Amino acid sequence: MRLPPRAVLADRSLFRRGLVDRVLSDRGIEVVGHAADARELLDLCRVTRPTVVVMDISVADGDLGTAVSEIERTAASVLVVSGDASPEHLTFVLEAGASGYLLYDSAPHQLADAVHAMAGGGAVLDPAATRTVLRQWRRLRAGGRGNWGVRSTLTPRETDVLAGMVDGLATKAIARRLGVALKTVENYKIHVFDKLGVRTQAEAVALAIGHGLLVDASAGELARNA
Repeated sequence: MRLPPRAVLADRSLFRRGLVDRVLSDRGIEVVGHAADARELLDLCRVTRPTVVVMDISVADGDLGTAVSEIERTAASVLVVSGDASPEHLTFVLEAGASGYLLYDSAPHQLADAVHAMAGGGAVLDPAATRTVLRQWRRLRAGGRGNWGVRSTLTPRETDVLAGMVDGLATKAIARRLGVALKTVENYKIHVFDKLGVRTQAEAVALAIGHGLLVDASAGELARNA
């Protein structure tokens, strides 16, 4: 029997925290704790071992990358909740390594669905954020950047790393998937960005989605691991 997802809520708003508590509990998600700052959150994750952390971006105190990295060491996925759907902010959240991103005005059922999806190993983007990714892809194509002819120059490992980014995985998770060092993945990402002619992970993901790389790359990885 599959155990229900376990969630920790990191939010400085007591009113919103109580509302989220009720929504998640009603959808079969066990809320195992609350935190109001990054240090309290990390300590709580070490003790309660949640499946998913639902974190208001303000709790990270401006250092989201470090917060996500430390939380992931406890085996929890991070769902960031924010009020900013700009391309720059989306890029910031994706590059920090979060596996999920929702806006404050998301419907309650979206939050619960996101926690369930991430507990099952999935990645979640708010519909508004997905539109941002698509807009970036269209802009890249219109501007002629990231010529897809370079796809043939990607090595198998670079393709696997790009597939991991498309799957919404953080750098550490990609390293675990491929069985290589964290620094190795970071180097591969630099090469991928250079070959695709992009500057950020969000742009790389947009380009990969637009050209259907997810299916091809996943198939290639499965073939190599068979």
